[in-house]
Amino acid sequence: MSVPLPIYHQYTKHNYTTAKTPPPPGPAEKIHVHDLFLTPDERFEIFQVKAAERPHLLHYNPQQDDDDDDEDRQSHINSQEKQKVSDINNDNSTNTTITTITTSSCSSSNSSSNQEKDRMEPPPLIDGCDIPGWRKERLIKLSQQQQRILSVLNIGASSTMFRRESQWTVFYHLWMEKYCEEDSPWFGMKKLLLDRNTVKRHAQVVYYDDCKQMMKLHDQSSRYVTKFAMEYEQKNIPAVILGATCGWKSMPIYNNSNVGLESFAASNDFTRGSSSDSGGGEGGWTFANLLSRFSNVNVRFSDTHGEMMALETYAKYITNLEGLLDDSPLGIYDSEFGDEDSPTRELLEEYGVPKCFSPDLFDLAKIDNEDDSNRPPFRWILIGPERSGTGMHIDPLWTNAWVTVLQGKKRWMLFPPETPLREIGMIHGQPQINSATWFKKYYERVTSDDWPEEWRPVEVLQVPGETVFVPNGWPHLVLNLELTVAVTHNYASEFGPFERMWREVQQDEPVFANKWLAGMKERRPDLVQIINRIIR
Repeated sequence: MSVPLPIYHQYTKHNYTTAKTPPPPGPAEKIHVHDLFLTPDERFEIFQVKAAERPHLLHYNPQQDDDDDDEDRQSHINSQEKQKVSDINNDNSTNTTITTITTSSCSSSNSSSNQEKDRMEPPPLIDGCDIPGWRKERLIKLSQQQQRILSVLNIGASSTMFRRESQWTVFYHLWMEKYCEEDSPWFGMKKLLLDRNTVKRHAQVVYYDDCKQMMKLHDQSSRYVTKFAMEYEQKNIPAVILGATCGWKSMPIYNNSNVGLESFAASNDFTRGSSSDSGGGEGGWTFANLLSRFSNVNVRFSDTHGEMMALETYAKYITNLEGLLDDSPLGIYDSEFGDEDSPTRELLEEYGVPKCFSPDLFDLAKIDNEDDSNRPPFRWILIGPERSGTGMHIDPLWTNAWVTVLQGKKRWMLFPPETPLREIGMIHGQPQINSATWFKKYYERVTSDDWPEEWRPVEVLQVPGETVFVPNGWPHLVLNLELTVAVTHNYASEFGPFERMWREVQQDEPVFANKWLAGMKERRPDLVQIINRIIR
């Protein structure tokens, strides 16, 4: 079955673009229904991934959440009314006056709050695969116009033809750009975070050609290491590296040839709900190109569970209303993209580890050029729409990390290692807070003048072509401000806390630890001496 393609939404099987003007005359393009709609199997795949990603949200009860909000609101009102009563009694006013004030105030507040909840409540997703908790923060508000559209289309439990409002990709611009509420929390947050002037503590910026220069170590080894390793890895401080993508096939070509710190700085492109597949770039790892090459390849979303979906299904999800309304949509976090048996193995030839970093000590575990199957996950391809990202965490095994953006923009918060984790939302025994919600709840506090200077975060607005260095032990989180594609590696540096690293590897990865020790005995006996001191 096929349907005519609306002129305002041109679509090819692996590329979505929008047209402000009608297409040139020609035969009417046909589009298959399955290219627009998520099938029941695809819907269930999305549900399974969501359930595995944030299982705590399976138990979210919107009614209970509203009741809790009402209780908090009523408690606040009651405290205010008690104060009013006290003030009125002090003024020797009558009980009748007190009652009148209390009743009218509560009635007005409840009416206002109910109207606000009705206006903000996300539309129902009624195919049995919905998890309402993914929209509990209501970062995207719905207007009355949107609610009227749902009513006209008969969307709800009795709907048959329009089974799911989130299926209608063609309504994307009508929905997100024309009728979305101007005061939705996300849009104000996004505009704020796209402004470099809001950054209070910048990361140091270095140029790749300079920081990859070799320097002699100040010890008896007569070894040479890079300038970057000496000045940033050894001092354990974050940095932004410019120019590391030179020669990468994965790096798209942008109209602005100076892709780096200054590019995009004056951008006024705050288009809401933008899901451009190319981000203005051509070639390389734009989402559009990856989709055309690997549409049927299953991608991973975490190293903690095995749920996957096809990249083409993911493309439908992020361009349909479910993905557009989720507080923090699913983001691809695939550590298997370069594995020996992966259809995406070829991607490893399209970028390289920047030579400014010190050698990865975990590579010592390799014997006779064997693959990396026995080492912990260390490289990932990252893809996600706006509001997706990685919540607050510390990278494992005392490793450093580098992240290079190829498309889109990321906003980073990196906290000094001495920052109390509870103060920044890393609370033991509680689920990780997604990055969009974290910025809503914590950003103003941690960037205020009252925040202790020794805990002051380093902030980065990262654009295509930039590489962020994340030193070991630094709690950090990342928020995608638009559809973003990036590649990242973790690596073990000899300038890190090697004793802690060895103990943690031995405890968490004992099989790998034995191979690593064997490799160190052969090629880095000086590190073995440190381990022997630990054992004693």
